[in-house]
Amino acid sequence: MTYQYNEIVSAKALSDLRESVGWNRMENEYESPLMTSFYHIAVYENRKLVGYVDCVSNGVTDAYIQDLMVHPDYQGKGIGTDLMNQMIRYLKEKRIYMVSVVFEERLKPFYDKFGFNQMLCGQMETFTSK
Repeated sequence: MTYQYNEIVSAKALSDLRESVGWNRMENEYESPLMTSFYHIAVYENRKLVGYVDCVSNGVTDAYIQDLMVHPDYQGKGIGTDLMNQMIRYLKEKRIYMVSVVFEERLKPFYDKFGFNQMLCGQMETFTSK
C-alpha cells in the first residue's frame, strides 16, 4: 500500500472508488477546477485507488472530513481507521478548532472510536449526479 498526501487524484479514480462503495460517481464535479481540498489522503495498491479521505476547511476554526472511502475488497483491513487517524492528527497539528463529519447511523460505532460527539444536523441534496 502506498499513501499519498495532497497529491492530485484523477477524477476517474475517485469516481470509480465512489461507485465501488455504492455512491454516485460525481465524475464531472471532480473534474471541475472549482473542486478544491484543504487536505486529502489517497491509498493505492498497485496504482489502483483503494482508499481515500478528504477534508474541507477554512484553515482556522472549522474542518469537515468527507468522502472517507475504502474499496469493498480492502475493507476490514484497518485502512479506514488509519485514514481517519492520520486526518485527525493532521487537523490537530494545524490547530483546527472544530472538526465535523457526517455519517450514516449504522457507522456510529466506527466514528465513536475517534471521539466524535453526536449532534443534530441537517443535510440536503440539491441535485442528482451520476
